[in-house]
Amino acid sequence: MANLRGALMMTLAMALFAIEDSFIKLASSAVSPAVIVLCLGLSGAPIFALLARLRGLPLWDPMLAHPAVILRTASELVCTVALVVSLALIPLSLASAISQVAPLLVTMGAALFLGEEVGWRRWSAIFVGLAGVMIILRPGFEGFEPAALITVLSALGLAARDVVVRRVPPRLHTFQISWITFLAMIPVGIAGVALTATGAPGAASLPEPRTVALLFAVIGFALSGYYCVVTATRTGDVGFVTPYRYTRLIFAMILGILVFGETPDAPMLIGAALVVASGLYALLREARLKRAERRLAASKPHQALL
Repeated sequence: MANLRGALMMTLAMALFAIEDSFIKLASSAVSPAVIVLCLGLSGAPIFALLARLRGLPLWDPMLAHPAVILRTASELVCTVALVVSLALIPLSLASAISQVAPLLVTMGAALFLGEEVGWRRWSAIFVGLAGVMIILRPGFEGFEPAALITVLSALGLAARDVVVRRVPPRLHTFQISWITFLAMIPVGIAGVALTATGAPGAASLPEPRTVALLFAVIGFALSGYYCVVTATRTGDVGFVTPYRYTRLIFAMILGILVFGETPDAPMLIGAALVVASGLYALLREARLKRAERRLAASKPHQALL
């Protein structure tokens, strides 16, 4: 029952994130991506600072200057900025389809940089997933969107974050890491606003009430989605609930069709299917191997008694 609740919470989180992406795309027609990043930082930093203090955690810990934390924060910034920019430039469904390759990149990164053992089956899944991304991008063919490469950069940032986080000092709480990450978005957003305000007409003017409402919606859905992800991973088994992350693509495609009038074409659907199928296989394969390792570890004490 706990796994079912976890799966439902993860699915809800992906729906909320897809809606957040839709509001980002709507808001990006009126304000620069830098303003959106700045708003995320200004809202997320105080909220996670408050949550950390309510748990009795210090807002500054020397371990927050650990190289792994710095690299994780930088990776998160790359992921966020690139995703916001890509949503302003390309269809929602296209951005979401490319983003689904991130879990496969995490597996590849863990093997290349952390020395984790990855068998030929998961390596095959990684290559199939990367082939799916190439089909979606279709470089050199009609329909190629150069701006879609920004989404690839976002997926790389997300994967780097999830790989590096395994080297973050365990004494740091999620709230402390999240607070410092959102805090870092503020100067990045300010710098971006300063740069875009110099060349874009009306960029320095105050946003209209509709735009303000869209920005508040982005913030609300982002924080709600984050809460649901945390609840899902704490409620159910991680190996069981993680595959439900791929439901984000379904919600994004539905919203892309209904809200933005998008029409996913055959190459995008085929490529997305390859990315999702290979990602699911890699996740399920990893979960199976971990269960086998746990069974083996549990049997060793019993064998020692015989």
